Amino acid sequence: MRIIESDSQAKHQQEWLNSGVDEEIYHLNVRSLSGTLPYEYLLYSPKISRRNDGRLRDRDLKKYQHTELGGWWCSGVDPLNEHALMMWGCFKPDHPRRDRQKIHKFIKYEHPFREETRAFFLLVPNRIWVKVSNRSGIPITEEDLQHPGGFWHWVWRHNVPVTIVEGVKKAGALLTAGYAAIAIPGVNAGYRTPQDEYGNAIGKLNLIPDLKHFATQGRQVNICFDQDNKPETVQRVRTAISRMGRLLVNEGCSLRVIDLPLEHRFTNKTRG
Repeated sequence: MRIIESDSQAKHQQEWLNSGVDEEIYHLNVRSLSGTLPYEYLLYSPKISRRNDGRLRDRDLKKYQHTELGGWWCSGVDPLNEHALMMWGCFKPDHPRRDRQKIHKFIKYEHPFREETRAFFLLVPNRIWVKVSNRSGIPITEEDLQHPGGFWHWVWRHNVPVTIVEGVKKAGALLTAGYAAIAIPGVNAGYRTPQDEYGNAIGKLNLIPDLKHFATQGRQVNICFDQDNKPETVQRVRTAISRMGRLLVNEGCSLRVIDLPLEHRFTNKTRG
């Protein structure tokens, strides 16, 4: 891994700390990248077309050229692969590219090209694990401590309540506060519709496998998304909550929607 300038690393760390994330959670999950290294994190999919010599095509290299100027990467562990480090994650470039479809906007986060959306399960230090245990009232056994899956295996095994949020820094902040938080990269990223090779829908909406793994009978699942004052955004978020919530309830979960007003005070609304 190429080590980038210390001032950039300090900037990345401060960004996370300013979001209320524990410093140790930051160090366990986030790394600063620059040069050609971001390509290895974003352009690994076998679905990406390559030249005969195996090299990435010029159009893709040009598309992601801005990542060479640096940024931070975050992933977490994969509960569907023995809790190994997950290849999928997000990269926040220091100098984002423009969105071709919305010319006045920039693409804030980059995700692995041509790979399906996953969820974030951040590594947590034991003292944060204890904090989540104390808040939930669910003890940590010696067997839990010895299990290679660690924190997230404990969450899954004991039906610990989980909170689904949009954005990995929010998950880090909630974990810091003692809540088991799972992040998705967008409000619609918790579910998908099966499609054929031409992109046509061929089935009903399903939870992504990461969330389905934790959608166990009787588990309390909280959905906590940011509010917005734009009517179209409000409707989009409501639709996403309704769709994902229905899928969670169908799995036997107890659903609670946390209404986070613009002034960021928490109020609870129980549904399902």
